[in-house]
Amino acid sequence: MIAVVSSTVAPSALPSHDGARTTLPPEVRLEQTQGTIASLRALGAREIIVADNSAGPWLRDRAAALAPARLLSFSQPPIRNKGIGEMWLLLGALEALPEDEPILKISGRYRIGPGTGLRLRDGDEVAGKVYTHGRVRSLSTRCYLLRDRAVATRLWKRALDEIYAEQARIHGPRSFLRILRSSLWPGRDRLHYGDPTAAVETAIYRAIRHLSLRLNEIEQLDVEGILGSWTNPLVKE
Repeated sequence: MIAVVSSTVAPSALPSHDGARTTLPPEVRLEQTQGTIASLRALGAREIIVADNSAGPWLRDRAAALAPARLLSFSQPPIRNKGIGEMWLLLGALEALPEDEPILKISGRYRIGPGTGLRLRDGDEVAGKVYTHGRVRSLSTRCYLLRDRAVATRLWKRALDEIYAEQARIHGPRSFLRILRSSLWPGRDRLHYGDPTAAVETAIYRAIRHLSLRLNEIEQLDVEGILGSWTNPLVKE
């Protein structure tokens, strides 16, 4: 198994759609990412890749601190939708992944424990934890398992399409009228199509369904970590 860590150790100062990106200094975020790497080694990951879009050279100058993980550093515009930034990170890391090996994706600064239920049964292409809120279903993107690079490529590309397509979908009379007005008078359209607010968790679940990927819905991720904002609560799944 190979592990890919989607990471932003030194975030941009631009806030995300849900507020400030972090209240933690880069030194603390780096230490927490080292904890991510240690947990992956304990789980038996053969190789660990940290795909990171930190602002400036801060992390690149400290790449040795991530050993034995390999750092792939990407320069991205400061996208407010963190899910979009993550999808572009993962797509950028594809060339570094082997063709025929399971891929564990985990968000930076989270730790995975030995009690995780992430398993691929015969025929499974994705394993992850699914949440249901009313009629909306979503996949926890903190950590999930993919069969191989081909599945990862299809899923991450389609998830990105799902995020961008959300504003073009009709959900009721108001969205229908908005789309109609935007089509007739595009000069008055003020929506930010390049940086929408759609949630990656919902988008990636829709991508799984639309691609007809076989999903093993697990009960226990055994993942925990400290959020970078919102007074830094501990999150466990």
